[in-house]
Amino acid sequence: MKNKEYIINPSALSYFCSHCEFLKQNYNLFNSSISAGITQTLDSLEKDYFLGDCRKIDPNLPEGEVIDPYNDTFFSKTLKDKKDRPFRIKGKGDAIIKFKDNTCGIIDYKTSKFQKHITKPDSFKPDDLEKKIREYDPQLHAYYLLYSNLEKDKFFLRDKYIKRYRAKKEETIQKGVKRVLEKISDVEVKKAKIFGLVFIYPEGGISTEGINIKMTHKFCEVKIDLDNFMEKITWYLDIMHQKDPPPPPESCNNCIMHKHFFDLEKLN
Repeated sequence: MKNKEYIINPSALSYFCSHCEFLKQNYNLFNSSISAGITQTLDSLEKDYFLGDCRKIDPNLPEGEVIDPYNDTFFSKTLKDKKDRPFRIKGKGDAIIKFKDNTCGIIDYKTSKFQKHITKPDSFKPDDLEKKIREYDPQLHAYYLLYSNLEKDKFFLRDKYIKRYRAKKEETIQKGVKRVLEKISDVEVKKAKIFGLVFIYPEGGISTEGINIKMTHKFCEVKIDLDNFMEKITWYLDIMHQKDPPPPPESCNNCIMHKHFFDLEKLN
């Protein structure tokens, strides 16, 4: 594992369990999640609504256009942490803002409570929103590193395309790589101006004709601090490069393996 180039998923930095992530990265052992169809539908509706003028997100934003990064997974070039160890970012973000001055905004949509609800005011505490912002902060920084350092090497993209689509015909492979490069030219970014989270939540609405859900949203700007983010990446890689996995924590509810089946002796 000493010279391994780890590929980091942005969401893993927010929902982080050192034990689970170690097993996933070093042994390919992980608890597969199932995405609900209704969640995917809501995500698509949210993304479509905010496309175009970025001031639909917040009227105080500078003039710019919200674009959808194709709902497609991209890879970054090989990057280095603060100890000169290689890593890549792999993922797909929710939205990118292209501002008129050629800077960018990295936006992530979260279907989550952002204020007290009229019928259940006690279900939301004042510090809940700040906690969520801190939790999702690393994702935005990771997406910026991804889209500002997109991998364009044709041999790398060719290999990934073949593995993903099991393509065999050379003509098909060449066309596929060309499409990926065209997408990269659309979504790649330079200097960052704004990172932000858009919290979206239903406020209800039932009539005799059916259920009409009104969604409200709140834009929360996140401080850009790439130096601090690289400290987090270095800390992450410190854990991944350990000889043995960190002990199973009691607090993690995302993986069953460490609570019932984990055995270090058998793993080794």
